[in-house]
Amino acid sequence: MEERIQKIETAAKRTWPVVMAWIGGITAVIGLVGSVAGGITWFISRHKHHSEYQSRMALAQTEADQKQYRAALQTYGGVLHDAPLDQPALDAQLNTAMIWVERFEGTSDGNQSALDLDTLFPVLSLGFSRAKGVRAADVEAHLGWAHFLNAKFTQREDDSAAVDDWRGALATDPSNVYANAMLGNWILQSRGNLAEALAHLHKAVADRRALPFVRELQLGGLLYLESPGARAETVRIANEMRTDGEQLDPGVRGRIKRWCFDPVVTTHQQMVEALSAVPNDDAWKTYLWVDVSDVSDSEKERELMQEFIHANLLELSGSRDAALREYQEIRRGTQDQPGPLRDQVGAAIARITRT
Repeated sequence: MEERIQKIETAAKRTWPVVMAWIGGITAVIGLVGSVAGGITWFISRHKHHSEYQSRMALAQTEADQKQYRAALQTYGGVLHDAPLDQPALDAQLNTAMIWVERFEGTSDGNQSALDLDTLFPVLSLGFSRAKGVRAADVEAHLGWAHFLNAKFTQREDDSAAVDDWRGALATDPSNVYANAMLGNWILQSRGNLAEALAHLHKAVADRRALPFVRELQLGGLLYLESPGARAETVRIANEMRTDGEQLDPGVRGRIKRWCFDPVVTTHQQMVEALSAVPNDDAWKTYLWVDVSDVSDSEKERELMQEFIHANLLELSGSRDAALREYQEIRRGTQDQPGPLRDQVGAAIARITRT
C-alpha cells in the first residue's frame, strides 16, 4: 500500500510542473489576447478622437472662411475645452479673432456690437499673453483696434486704451504694419497732425504685409478730410495702386474721383492740389482709372468732365493756348448745362485770358 502511494506521489510530482506550465501558457495567452484587445480599443479610441478633432478644426476654418466668426471662435473654444494647450487650435482661434477685428462691422444695435466685442476681448487678451516679439506686437495692435471699435460702436470707453495698445505695439516693433496703419488712421479720423498720420501709414505700406487692409485704412482716413494735402496724398495713393496693379473697389475709386476732381465739391485750388500730386501723365492715367461709370452721369457729362480735367492738366503744364482751346470747347458743350462745371470753365477762361 505504501509503495502504491509513493508511486502516485511520484507521478503527481512529475505531472504538476507540466500542469502548471500549461496553466501559465494559457494565462499568458489570455493576457496577450487582453493586451491586444486593449491595444485595439486604445487605437480605435485614439483614431476616433483624432478624426473628431480634425472635423471640428475643419468646421471652424470653414466657418471663418464664410465670415461666421462668432461661430468659428465657439468651435475652436470647444476644441480647447477638451485640450486647453492644443497649439494649433490656440493659434487658429487667435488668427480668426484678429481677422474678425479687421473686418468688424458695427450694427445699429449697440448691444450686438458689445456682445461681439466681448467675445473677442478674451481671445485677444489670452493670445497677447502668450505671444512674443513681432507676433505680440501684431496681437496688441488688434487688441487696440478692438478697444477703438468698442469706443466707436458701444461708447463703453474712450480711445485712450486703443492708443496705448498701438504705441505699446510700436515700442515692441517700430515697423509693425498693424499698429502703424491703425494709429495713422486714428490720427486722421481725430483730425490730428497730418504729417504724423502719413508717416505711420507710409511705414505700414512699406511693410507690404496686409496691404489691402492698410490701403483701406489709408483711404478711409483721407477721403473727405478737408485738410490741405489730403487730396494730394489721396491721388498719390491711387496712382501708386494703379501702377502697382493693386485692386481697388470701384465704389472707392468713384469716391476718389468725386472728392478730388469733381467741381461740385472741389474748388480750383483743391483740384490743382490733386492734379499736381503726381506728374501730368500719371495724373491723367489715374483720373481715367478712378473714372468709373456712374449711372447718374450721362456719357456726354462724362466726356465733358474728362475734357475739363485734361484742360486743367494742359494749363498746369504751361500749355496755356491749348488749354484755352479746350476750355472754350467745353464751354460750348455746357451752354445748356448751368452748374459748377460751366462756372469753373468760365473762371478758367477768364484766368488765362487775363494774364
